[in-house]
Amino acid sequence: MLAAVADNGSVRVVERDVPEGDGELIRITSSGICGSDLHLLAAGVSGVVMGHEFGGTTETGRLVAVRPTGQCGVCTECGRGLGHLCRDAGRALLGISRDGGLAEFARVDPSRLVEMPAGVGPSQVALVEPLAVVVHGVERVRPEPGSRALVVGAGSIGLLCGAVLRDRKVEVDIVARHPHQREAAERLGLVPTGTPTSTSHSLYDSAFDAVCSQQSFDACVAGLRPRGFLLEFGMFWTPVTMSNALLMKEVTLLPSIFYSHDHANEDFVGAADLLARQPGIASVVVTHRLALDEAAEAVRCADDRAAGAIKVHVFP
Repeated sequence: MLAAVADNGSVRVVERDVPEGDGELIRITSSGICGSDLHLLAAGVSGVVMGHEFGGTTETGRLVAVRPTGQCGVCTECGRGLGHLCRDAGRALLGISRDGGLAEFARVDPSRLVEMPAGVGPSQVALVEPLAVVVHGVERVRPEPGSRALVVGAGSIGLLCGAVLRDRKVEVDIVARHPHQREAAERLGLVPTGTPTSTSHSLYDSAFDAVCSQQSFDACVAGLRPRGFLLEFGMFWTPVTMSNALLMKEVTLLPSIFYSHDHANEDFVGAADLLARQPGIASVVVTHRLALDEAAEAVRCADDRAAGAIKVHVFP
């Protein structure tokens, strides 16, 4: 089979054996390029098949999305229903710690498979993972219908965050840097806005930082009303300093990583249901579609926001 393998800062498409062993064999139908993939490639990760946003069909023909994180099932966090915070969540992460889905096939533990409802197609299934990231973050805040939210950053996570908030009847302004991001935001029913500063009026009940930089963090704090909620998606790739503005407003700061998957809440199911109800989200957010043998070009496109990329999908 063909597979896209990290190789000292770049991606090479190589021939690999179809994976054997435990788990279900998935014929991959779509796979996404994530911003974290770009950071890891820049850090020099090598040898692993890339791709943690993917899905496909089982040998019995079921269309599934793949949750790339693992869990041990026996530690304290797993016992608390917080399997996404288990130490194995990252150590067994497909596409980063273990071979992922930027390939024709992957073998996946059945516990990581989420069957898709009618309305989610094989070409859309890779969008479920980043959408689950957003569902998890929004669930941490649980903004009230009719409240006002600010999203800073209009890449795929920021736009998907806006779509989830709009689905929950929240009014959403979004800070978008590029014209194509502003156009996409408007197509999703969001309102592009300027970056709040320390002199701005505090308008928002909640703020969602989809960039995780000093500038985006400060913009979120500046835009919040006193006792507002600030949600940080994902990873700080450079350190961020908190200021007294956070304290003077008594802002509640909430980090968010991965996705819940317990009996009370399954973020992948929520993401799939939203995508089934609103399939137009995929047509807005997925801007580039390439073949697997063009994986290196897909990575280049994903790393060039100014050229119009939001989410890049690869199809075996």
